[in-house]
Amino acid sequence: MSTEVGGPGAGPASGPGAGQVKDAEIAAEQTRVDAAYVRLGEMRSEAEHMLREGFRQAQAGTRSSLVDRDAMVYQASLRAQALNIADDGLVFGRLDLGVKAAAATVEAPEGAEDKASERNGPLYIGRVGVRTRDHESLVIDWRAPAAEAFYRATPEDPRDVIRRRVLHSRGHRVIDIEDDLLQPARADGLTVVGDGAFLASLARTREGAMRDIVATIQREQDVIIRAPADGTVIVRGGPGTGKTAVALHRVAYLLFHHRRRFGGRGVLIVGPNQRFTAYIERVLPSLGEGSAALRSLGDLVSGVVATRHDTPELSRIKGAGAMAGIMRRAVGDHPPDAPDLLTVVHAGVVVRLDRHRLDKIRRQIHQRVSGSVNTARRKVAETLLDALWDRFVEIGGLVDAPGIKRGEFIANARDQFGDFLTAWWPIRTPGEVLRALGDPERLREAAGRDLSPAQIGRLAASFAREDDWSYQDVALLDEIDAVLGRPPRAAGKVREDDPYVVDGVNILTGEEVADWEPEYRELSTSIERSERARRVDDEAEEATDFGHVVVDEAQDLSPMQWRMLGRRGRQATWTVVEDPAQSAWEDLAASRQAMSAALGIAEAPGHGQAPSRGPGGRRGGRNRRGGPSRTPRRPHHAYELTTNYRNSIEIASVATRVLARAVPDATPARAVRRSGHDAVIALHQDADQPTLLHAARDAVVDLLGQVEGTIGVILPLGWPKETWDVPDRVQLLDVLEAKGLEFDAAVLLSPETVAAQSPTGLRTLYVAVSRATQRLTVLTTDPEWEKLLGNR
Repeated sequence: MSTEVGGPGAGPASGPGAGQVKDAEIAAEQTRVDAAYVRLGEMRSEAEHMLREGFRQAQAGTRSSLVDRDAMVYQASLRAQALNIADDGLVFGRLDLGVKAAAATVEAPEGAEDKASERNGPLYIGRVGVRTRDHESLVIDWRAPAAEAFYRATPEDPRDVIRRRVLHSRGHRVIDIEDDLLQPARADGLTVVGDGAFLASLARTREGAMRDIVATIQREQDVIIRAPADGTVIVRGGPGTGKTAVALHRVAYLLFHHRRRFGGRGVLIVGPNQRFTAYIERVLPSLGEGSAALRSLGDLVSGVVATRHDTPELSRIKGAGAMAGIMRRAVGDHPPDAPDLLTVVHAGVVVRLDRHRLDKIRRQIHQRVSGSVNTARRKVAETLLDALWDRFVEIGGLVDAPGIKRGEFIANARDQFGDFLTAWWPIRTPGEVLRALGDPERLREAAGRDLSPAQIGRLAASFAREDDWSYQDVALLDEIDAVLGRPPRAAGKVREDDPYVVDGVNILTGEEVADWEPEYRELSTSIERSERARRVDDEAEEATDFGHVVVDEAQDLSPMQWRMLGRRGRQATWTVVEDPAQSAWEDLAASRQAMSAALGIAEAPGHGQAPSRGPGGRRGGRNRRGGPSRTPRRPHHAYELTTNYRNSIEIASVATRVLARAVPDATPARAVRRSGHDAVIALHQDADQPTLLHAARDAVVDLLGQVEGTIGVILPLGWPKETWDVPDRVQLLDVLEAKGLEFDAAVLLSPETVAAQSPTGLRTLYVAVSRATQRLTVLTTDPEWEKLLGNR
């Protein structure tokens, strides 16, 4: 629909010329967009020239020229990357402002208020800022303060915006426009096109990956995106409220305004699984930011990738906070295949330390060692040698000249001692420690009273698996890693005739080796040297120094997973996205306590709680051994999103009925769009699993002709994921893998099974029925569920 508003208060009109008017408006906008792309190309050429100039300066060979080169190359690379990404859909918005707003934004000339026109030139909003060579603005970066009105203005609070226009582009070409007229009384001469950009955008087809919402951010979302950087932001909202998109856009906003702070220390974004991270991975690059680290809960630990979810019962055991103590005790236990007896001979005297004495020594070392267990061999050697000497004296060894005799004793013991030390205090990996707990007796020793016999049996069987790791296992591996620490680096030239020299120090005597020389890897820029300084070794990054951490689907995290995340954000600010009504974790109180500790806040705020600032006390994070420590309380701000932009009203009504049973006191988000397609609730009485899967295949075939975008087939946990001969836009996944995703259409199998699979099954079902944007089909074998979901 298109209309030319002819005067104050004029309403929309339509007619035969509406299409021509719209085409003319698109052509006019294309002219401005073309000019912006021409200048963007010039800016890209300038960045590439700066890159070449940086490398040319390095040829001077002086130390200062190398530093200048590093800085120039780094900045030019960032600039070129941002400009390249912005090439697709550079301009997406336009604001027509009253003269006061325009003057404040673009420095209108003096006396502009006296002109007949009440407006100044329009402001164009885009992915990056574009200025002419004379520094006049062609496009304003969406994160800049001048662009805020594009997202905040409403008819009730127009912020002097008369018309807001959204430009839809494909590549460099403008293909559609949509207008919001915020002040009709001031719209003299403006052409208004369409029924509103935002609602039009909601019906767009999904393409299998999450898109940015930079052109359609709403006011309540923009408030969160631009929230203060000095604190933690907790975002709550039901399915489809845009929580994930808001968090990602907040990252882009923070990096734009605080690049030195957050870009230097890094930003970590954590999602629930690899499907989810693959789904969102394009969003930040499309906003001009490619520097954030994107991880799932299953690949946060270097060298480990989770491939499966545990059963709800196993997850509940592995994720509980008590597992932290069990893992520490497992590290301190006698390693498998470690010797039970240490024997040395000196001056004809046989000196033995039996298993009882050795276990006592091991406990003492673990209590006293500072830092990494894996790098404590020097302390271990000293303690064992002291114990051997004490035992030698105890059993009557010669001590006429203690100083000399002790030195002779240690020198003699050294030749008999090295192999024992290597076997008794081996360099261990987290995987070795956790696999060792597949022995029920070893696990029982580590568990003490924290686990029941039945739980020990189930856990031991799980840890004994050799093929893969579960998502909860990854948090346990990280807990062990925090205690073990990294093994000593083999960076030095170790003499072949002396295997006890580590990093230039003899681990037996503590003496420095004079001819030891470290080996250094050549680093080409100061940026690389800075990165190297943040690494534990050449392959493994230090995982504790991020400046900002984003956690999505936070309601599902176990206490052990929160401990894992806390180590990666000891001094970070956080953006936490959650919806307790969707939680798959049973003990929400324990998870909330662990979350508060990880975030360094006194208590995670509840729904509707006002932002709070804690006093300057210290509490919350993690100490060097992975346990609680005291970190500064941080200001935190709680926000709630209340509008469901994903689901049609027809689908949202089904989800609301499930929510009422899952969390009776929860308030659903308000859906704003009708699709005209009611959810299909199909009853297949007495059907078995193969029959339902066959029915799902038939439903998918029907939906392929009804929607152009993605179709999700959502299965209960443990159901087989057959390989169907269907297009790539059809995805088979279980209910936990569906977390955070959305599809144009969804087929959900056996809701009664999902609801019964765990104590939180109803909440998981609530997630599953809220994944679709246009069409939902549910296949059930239970008449009661047909009545509930169909509202009959």
